[in-house]
Amino acid sequence: MTHFDHTSPAETPERVVRTVRQLNEEISDAVSRAFPGTVWVRGEVQRLPLDAARRKHVYFELHEAGSTGAAAFQIPAQLLDWDRRRFNLGRYLDGTDPDLQLANKMEVCLECRVDFYAPFGKLGLKVVGVDPAFSLGQLEARRRQTLAWLKEHDLLDLNPSVPLPDLPLTVGLITSPDSAAHHDFMEGIAASPWAFDIRLRGAKMQGERVQAEVVQAMAAHIRDGVDVIVITRGGGSRADLSWFDQQDLAEAIARCPLPVITAIGHEIDRSIADVVAHQSCKTPTAAADFLTDHVGVAAERLESAINCLLEISTDLLDTARARLQVEDRLIRSAHTALLRQGFRIQKQGGRLQQNVTGRLRRSSEDLASLSMNLSAVSRGRLSTAEARLAEHGRKLASTGLGSVRRAKLQQTRWPNRLAREATRGLEKRAAQLENLATQTRLLDPARLLARGYTLTRDSVGQAVRSAADLAPGDGIFTHFMDGQVKSIVQPGGGISPRTRKTEKRKDDGEEKDTSQNQLF
Repeated sequence: MTHFDHTSPAETPERVVRTVRQLNEEISDAVSRAFPGTVWVRGEVQRLPLDAARRKHVYFELHEAGSTGAAAFQIPAQLLDWDRRRFNLGRYLDGTDPDLQLANKMEVCLECRVDFYAPFGKLGLKVVGVDPAFSLGQLEARRRQTLAWLKEHDLLDLNPSVPLPDLPLTVGLITSPDSAAHHDFMEGIAASPWAFDIRLRGAKMQGERVQAEVVQAMAAHIRDGVDVIVITRGGGSRADLSWFDQQDLAEAIARCPLPVITAIGHEIDRSIADVVAHQSCKTPTAAADFLTDHVGVAAERLESAINCLLEISTDLLDTARARLQVEDRLIRSAHTALLRQGFRIQKQGGRLQQNVTGRLRRSSEDLASLSMNLSAVSRGRLSTAEARLAEHGRKLASTGLGSVRRAKLQQTRWPNRLAREATRGLEKRAAQLENLATQTRLLDPARLLARGYTLTRDSVGQAVRSAADLAPGDGIFTHFMDGQVKSIVQPGGGISPRTRKTEKRKDDGEEKDTSQNQLF
């Protein structure tokens, strides 16, 4: 509960009421008395416009980080046009100073006048001087810290260990498009006799976006499958080039699976990116010359290898040609030998033909003589045989008339007897044939199929007589009365339902020949 002091108006002290203007002017006077001269203020630059060099008045802030890394304290700062011209401070904005250029996230030490602008009631700092040594010292301290971290994690020599291809003709270029560095590198490449394929990825080469954009461009080149990556920019102040001293950028270059060539700044400059890169060149033109010379050396090795291969090929061809000449002589010798052998064969064939012809003529003469002798002998013997036959005929005519009559009587009886014997034999054979036909009908597989039995054949059409004839994986065909079914023999199978049904029919006494059932 709030308690109010109820006093009489006479006892209340007189109030002093100030206007806003009066209060602000008193504050301004107090600030002027407290800070009669300039003061040096250390802090991190933030909110500095990108086009600060072109602006008349430049407004930004100075920050001081707390324990968490976020800005815990801040104060507005301004660099007015008359102060910039009076104290020559523009060189720290437009890059004409060889060592320092103000940029965001840079820690600086500035000479300022503490100013309280009464009309707006705004306290701020008017910059009248810059201490370059302080900023450069902070940059160098961070640089050393980054180098120590890279060395601790064995990253300083990692990218130099990546092999550079003999012909790195596909080049991933990272620089600011249409910059002087871009044109210098392209002119150097164009002057070379080799067919380079330059693939440009634009990126900021100064300011707080350098690290993110360069790392992103490197990742894109890796996906594109280039042979080598070149990062280049022109000269600048030490503060400008300090953006290539950042730890994350250096780590990305060190761990890049492709060789990285850097050409950053002037000849006397060497950023941490240059330290961890595969090759560091002084200028963009020097980077182009390095690639051109590297390809030239590889081309010379290739030319030497081609000449060596040509010499070896020529020697091999000469040796082969000499062998062919020997083979030609061998072929001619063989041809001559074949001709000579052919002549010998022809001569021997003529002699053989003469000998055969003579022997055939003599054999013909001998055969004719033998034929004449045989004819004479045959005629004599035939005459003797005819005489003997006539004599026997006369004797038979006189003594064998009764035998002739008996022979004629038997001759009339033999046909009837022969007919009876033939009929009896045919009837017997017909009965046997009918019996065989009956057995054949009974054993017909179609008859058994009609009665519900099946016929099993293997894949080549042979009847399966035993389960031992089959193996797992064999194909079998089961024939029914109305068609057939193909099956595959499975390992470990038991008696199928069809087999059990067949055995049951056997127990019921159906007429069945077991051996024939196995056959079909």
